[in-house]
Amino acid sequence: MATAPVVGNVTDVAGTHLNGKIPELHFTLNSPNAKAGKVIPTEPLTVQPASDGSFTASLETTTDMMDDAWYTVSIQWLDAAGNYVKADFPDWQLQVPSGGGSFSNLFGKPPKNTRMVYVSLTPPDNPRPFTLWLKANPADDLDPLNTWDLYEWRNV
Repeated sequence: MATAPVVGNVTDVAGTHLNGKIPELHFTLNSPNAKAGKVIPTEPLTVQPASDGSFTASLETTTDMMDDAWYTVSIQWLDAAGNYVKADFPDWQLQVPSGGGSFSNLFGKPPKNTRMVYVSLTPPDNPRPFTLWLKANPADDLDPLNTWDLYEWRNV
């Protein structure tokens, strides 16, 4: 399966006070999904940061999935022996574009309206399947010759 790297550091999660702690990061797709003829399950990907706190998670890209998709992130705290201590379940939603990116820059709530329309002179970055783009010049909206072209991205 094609994946994209998401890189980060535990300090992206909670600052320097995590030094000496043993966290595990769990990335779980919000629901089973599909893209390019394959089904993607919700089995979590578990990542343990390196001793310097850095980590890389190879995640499926979410911007090209059929349905609205994101990863939830949970943090499990382990003791020195590797035993479970506790877990945090923040309400984070991580979306992964085709090139991957930095953990701290990929968070956001996905739009609940999947028929979102972008109105601009330039197309949206990483549009989801069935995203609409109304190519329009708002400065010329009173001009009757401004026909405004409407585009839609299809899941191919």
